[in-house]
Amino acid sequence: MGGMSKIIRALAALVFFCTVNSFADDIMATASNGATVILHDNGRWEYYQNNSKIRDIRESAIPEDAKFNVMVEYENPERIRHNVRLAMEAEFATEEEIKDSLRKVPKGGYIYFQVKTSQIKKGMPRKLTYSLYDGGKNPIFTKTAYDTEAVPSELSGVSNLLVVPVYGRPKSKVLLARVQARDGLETLDIDIPVR
Repeated sequence: MGGMSKIIRALAALVFFCTVNSFADDIMATASNGATVILHDNGRWEYYQNNSKIRDIRESAIPEDAKFNVMVEYENPERIRHNVRLAMEAEFATEEEIKDSLRKVPKGGYIYFQVKTSQIKKGMPRKLTYSLYDGGKNPIFTKTAYDTEAVPSELSGVSNLLVVPVYGRPKSKVLLARVQARDGLETLDIDIPVR
């Protein structure tokens, strides 16, 4: 996903060194990353496949074992408090015990970084860096962990890679969750509406 945005940015920043080729009205162009692309007259583009500076990034070219789809889920504090109260009332807890438990609920709720359990390969751990941004350039949370440390979630076939308590109320209406692999070479950004 991050790779496609880099490609789109690379094409948006085309070096205007274009030469007309024998592809009818198609134009050959050199992108800022050095790759040669074919700009078709109908608005479509594609890489020129005889260029040694590019690699095949099509979805079909990625091996199934290499695909890794991370999901992010937000649980707001009001819902957590409601569920805690219901669970404790079902166990006949006193009102004081319930209030003590409700005080422990993070003001901003929880962020769950999740993945389908079938994608976790025990013999091939992936080192991932998780970050949360609350409208600024600096993250409010960052942690690096291996996907093999994931624990099963309440959903069947889904594991929690990381559960992050958000202790303060978010300043923005949308948090940004970022997952990076291979020391930042692969990045996935996900917007999380919190209100």
